[in-house]
Amino acid sequence: MKKILITGADGMLAHDFIQSQKNKFQIIWFDKSVLDITVLHNIDTIVQNVKPDIILNCAAYLNAEKAEKEEKKRNFDVNALWVFNLATIAKKYQKDFITLSTDYVFDGQKRNGYNETDIQNPLNNYGLAKYLGEKLATEIYSNTLIIRTSWLYGGGKNYDNFVNTIVWLLNNEKEIKIVNNQFWSPTYTMDLSMAIWEIISNIEFLRWKIFHLSNDISNNGISWFDFADRICKIKKKWAQLVPCSSEEYESGDISRPKFSKLNNNSSFLLRNWEEGLKEYLKRLE
Repeated sequence: MKKILITGADGMLAHDFIQSQKNKFQIIWFDKSVLDITVLHNIDTIVQNVKPDIILNCAAYLNAEKAEKEEKKRNFDVNALWVFNLATIAKKYQKDFITLSTDYVFDGQKRNGYNETDIQNPLNNYGLAKYLGEKLATEIYSNTLIIRTSWLYGGGKNYDNFVNTIVWLLNNEKEIKIVNNQFWSPTYTMDLSMAIWEIISNIEFLRWKIFHLSNDISNNGISWFDFADRICKIKKKWAQLVPCSSEEYESGDISRPKFSKLNNNSSFLLRNWEEGLKEYLKRLE
């Protein structure tokens, strides 16, 4: 049984991975309250003691707006330096290293979705830090496997994600303002966890690769507005959804990719996005 060391265990992806895979792997996990992996010595000591087969980095700084200003350093510490340190230790002890990245490494100009080999061109500090994390990790340790994903939701009621927010608003507000000019591919963390399990199970054949893993969606992806509308219809709860542009909704201090659907060209396919959404909404009941 493979031993997996997971960082960022307080996040929704790590939560769902641990819950769904705990009988398939020996999992040792750490959250930010226990392990500050921006400090190289801390990681070295943990890996030396735990002796994992694989390091799975689920830790991330996610507040793209604050990353532009007051938490810029924290963003780069976690999304770039953190990943570099993990890759450095993985190389030292010759462990497989998997890290999560994002659709925000792209500029959103490509309407029909981004392939794994497309050129990155991030528009904001969050995307830049994730890009640097990818670049630094792969340069220091070629045996780094990158999983790019998009707009995660999952974990359950206690997590901060778009689906949970819309469900709460449907129960408490009559009118909801939603962005309708950004298009992406949503990802249910339980489905992503199953794909990661498949990758880990076959990792000896997959080292050094980049994967795009999101729930299957056609066309150019889906907007925040249409995703919220689908939640309303599945829940059979109604509020007045008011479409607005990202320029109207945002403070104007951050640029986000307009089209950031991820094309999955691997054999590790996630199911249709609506099936994942229905399952998660049932899970919240």
